[in-house]
Amino acid sequence: MDEGRDDTPSAGRRHPLASAGSRLSPLQQAWSEYVTHATHCPVCRDIDRGRCDQAEQLWHAYREQGDDAYRRLHGETA
Repeated sequence: MDEGRDDTPSAGRRHPLASAGSRLSPLQQAWSEYVTHATHCPVCRDIDRGRCDQAEQLWHAYREQGDDAYRRLHGETA
């Protein structure tokens, strides 16, 4: 028997919404660019062919952003 449920969430259960004006961090942006490319590129999608040159560049950009973020967290750069 379907007892239904209360579809109105209580005030404490609401999740904040991301603003349309919010931006991704540089690391998130680099990952997004890599994934977007890799999921649409026919060479990258074929597991037997590996990654194309553009994907390699995007991957290295992502790794650079990650390394930079790690250094900043540990105070190696200001």
